[in-house]
Amino acid sequence: MKRVFLFGSQITVGGAQRVLLDQADWFWDQGYDVRAVFFYDKDGVLREWSLQHPYPIAALSVYQRGAGIGKNFFGLFHGFIHLISMLRRVRPDYFESFTHDANLMGIPAAWLCGVKGRFASHHGQFAGQSRLARKLHTRLINSKMTTKLICVSERARQQALSEGIREEKIEVIFNGVRPVDRDPEVRAELRKELGLSENDVMLLSVGRLTPEKAQKHFVRAAARLLTGHPERHFFIAGEGPCRKELEQEIAKLGLQDHFRLLGSRSDVGRLLNAADLFVLYSDTEGMPVSLMEAMSAGLPCVASDLEGIAQLIPDETYGTLIPAGDSELLAETLEKALSDPQQCAAQGQAAACRIRERFSLEASCARYEALFQS
Repeated sequence: MKRVFLFGSQITVGGAQRVLLDQADWFWDQGYDVRAVFFYDKDGVLREWSLQHPYPIAALSVYQRGAGIGKNFFGLFHGFIHLISMLRRVRPDYFESFTHDANLMGIPAAWLCGVKGRFASHHGQFAGQSRLARKLHTRLINSKMTTKLICVSERARQQALSEGIREEKIEVIFNGVRPVDRDPEVRAELRKELGLSENDVMLLSVGRLTPEKAQKHFVRAAARLLTGHPERHFFIAGEGPCRKELEQEIAKLGLQDHFRLLGSRSDVGRLLNAADLFVLYSDTEGMPVSLMEAMSAGLPCVASDLEGIAQLIPDETYGTLIPAGDSELLAETLEKALSDPQQCAAQGQAAACRIRERFSLEASCARYEALFQS
């Protein structure tokens, strides 16, 4: 039985984590011995995740992001030693790390332990990293320690090249998702939980509350969209450091009765069933899993015109793309979409077909398997 070891930096609700767990599920279903390991449990959901999945999920350390290198040095060292010990015990055939932080720790550990297939990944973002960390990452990927760097979109590939990573080291494999099926009973149930009537309009965004997600524009657009339309309600599912800032903006604009921050949710599929329109207006994205899931559910989508997103929505047949960073433009675009339900329905149907035909989890993971075995 082949062994696959998947390594992420933190246990939290995010796109890279979703990709990791979806891959782990797929390889497990194909008969592989799977381990999903994270450096630390940021959101305190390790036990919940372990109960939801049939393979072992572990956290290595009590490292706290943002606490400083001095305070966390012991945690870093302990986590690295624990990772090496686990790799020597499991002896995986294939090792894949997710995010730049995980690459920096995981790839050297896998190399030291003699793992033959050592795969790093690039999700199109490199936020909050020092210049030294960027340089170290580039040298690591270009070295013999790394078998391949897997980029999840063409945008991620271009960014990797701009970081100085050699082209022959790069393999592009798009993210894939399990489609979200529409269920009228689920829709009615969750809308009742959220206090919505069937006549209310629900606009939803899903993503961590971080600066690059730029949810402040969604909040500001909501203030304009509510004028004369009290039936409109706005939700963001996700957690992160920008929560307080967003709460203050919601209060400042008097949106408390119409705009809710739902926190981390494990039932995104139910939320997508309840929603009428999906918004992802980030400043930067790789190939966002949340958008792919929304499209698979047949939701009309308004998103930033970024390269990773444009691969999912190549034209207005499948959704609406606009330049990032303009709250007024977002409000105008959402107003136009809400006033044309027929076009929204057509976009949603086309988007669902596109995701199911071209960006399935099965197709994506089959490419990973072929790369691992090559």
